[in-house]
Amino acid sequence: MAGFTVPGLPEGSIIVDEIGLETGLCGPYRLKSVYQPIFRLSQTQLMPVGVEAFVQPRLDLEPVAPDAFLATVPVEQQGAVKALCRALHIGNYQHIGGDHLQLHLNCDTGAQGGWDEAIAQMGFMATLAAEVDLAPELVFCGFIARDMRHEDVPARLVETLHANGFRLAIDDFGPGHSVLDRIQRIRPNVVKIDGGWFRRIAGIAAATRLLAKLIGGLQRDGAQVLIKGIETAEQLNVARAVGADLVQGFLLGRPALAGVALDPQPLDIERFFRDPGAVIVPLRERVARGD
Repeated sequence: MAGFTVPGLPEGSIIVDEIGLETGLCGPYRLKSVYQPIFRLSQTQLMPVGVEAFVQPRLDLEPVAPDAFLATVPVEQQGAVKALCRALHIGNYQHIGGDHLQLHLNCDTGAQGGWDEAIAQMGFMATLAAEVDLAPELVFCGFIARDMRHEDVPARLVETLHANGFRLAIDDFGPGHSVLDRIQRIRPNVVKIDGGWFRRIAGIAAATRLLAKLIGGLQRDGAQVLIKGIETAEQLNVARAVGADLVQGFLLGRPALAGVALDPQPLDIERFFRDPGAVIVPLRERVARGD
């Protein structure tokens, strides 16, 4: 991948160090891959099943918020820069550690009229995945729920994803998205509940009962449901109670730079609790203690 160039960007937009870790170049910025673990939830265990990839821009070695970085990119270049980020995440996948881990990518178009470009890039992503021996069925392409309102997008998108062997994820599902009927028609593999919304309703009994019904309906239509943004023990308990399949959040594991291997061993949920109702011990603290 040392000589690989992302379409629409200057030659040499990706550099590779001596151990194979890839870094993206975008003007004065250096782009790194970070990965946050995703766990399969049961009543007793958390099983690592995948990671969600994010970009960490750096300017003069200092981290910069991704939104602040993207604000510096001209609109006409944002699609290519986001493709660069996905290329980095795929190229660095081999440094995550563990076998058969899912890789969840943000494939948001980022601009009005960007669907044709996003769909065309699926073949580009498939080529990259093959180069690092990443099975396409482990690649989950995430699209924002509100974008499913576009009348002609879902059928074309699903057809292209299936043709390349990828899976479809719906990101940031929450209130105000009148797209449930469309989601039911396109049958995504994963629907991700918006973390901010979930945290707001986690302590409201009536709201969580409605959420449980929503999750049950999505599961009957064949989707797994991932609840994001879990930060407290109470929120983890609510996620269990409403029947979530998958969970993710700072409490369970913060994003780590590519090259930091994910521990593939299942985690006993009960060991996270100091006492009933107390806060779960974060993974980093447990590692530091040597648990």
